[in-house]
Amino acid sequence: MHELEQLVNNARNGRHSKEDRQQAFAELVSKFYETAFRWAFSRLNDADSAQDAVQEAFVIAYQKLNQLQEPKAFAGWFKQIVLSQTYRLLRDTRPLSQAVNLSQEIMTAEPGPVALVENDELKERVMTAVQALPEKEQEVTKLFYLNGYSQKEIARLLELPLTTVKKRLQYARQNLRGILVGMMDAFVPEPAPAPVPIPVRSRPVYPPSDLPEW
Repeated sequence: MHELEQLVNNARNGRHSKEDRQQAFAELVSKFYETAFRWAFSRLNDADSAQDAVQEAFVIAYQKLNQLQEPKAFAGWFKQIVLSQTYRLLRDTRPLSQAVNLSQEIMTAEPGPVALVENDELKERVMTAVQALPEKEQEVTKLFYLNGYSQKEIARLLELPLTTVKKRLQYARQNLRGILVGMMDAFVPEPAPAPVPIPVRSRPVYPPSDLPEW
């Protein structure tokens, strides 16, 4: 049996002692730590965050090791756990630097009011609009536009058919457009009413001989 398969089997074999199972899993950690760190760092671009993601991924892998049907598939299975942890970190902590790009893609046909809003304010409005989406559309929108995942990666991450991911993104763009148009319409101030002209009556001009006495 292949060394990797043997380690996985030993780590989850209930007939082995707890110490033996932990020792086998420790060898898996040693074998995959550097690779897992590269996976995480490529997404997070931060060493501390990548280390946190990898450590949490190993904990989850140890807890769910019995769910792995094919020991030889450990590498691909574990990679998905690592990526899931990077997604968890990105979801709440990654700067929303792509919000303006998202708004520009959605509002391309009618840029009008968008141009009137400063970038920071626009980001805030876009994210408010994203939060207003249905939960499933909101999830794929954040992953695709804000976290930089491809549609195929999202499908693997959420365990969904690729066609479902594409449809959710399509519906999300349509809904976001409607939300943003409404927000921008509300943002643009109504023009101030034009002042009503008041006729000015000129003072009568009297001939010198007809000047009234004051």
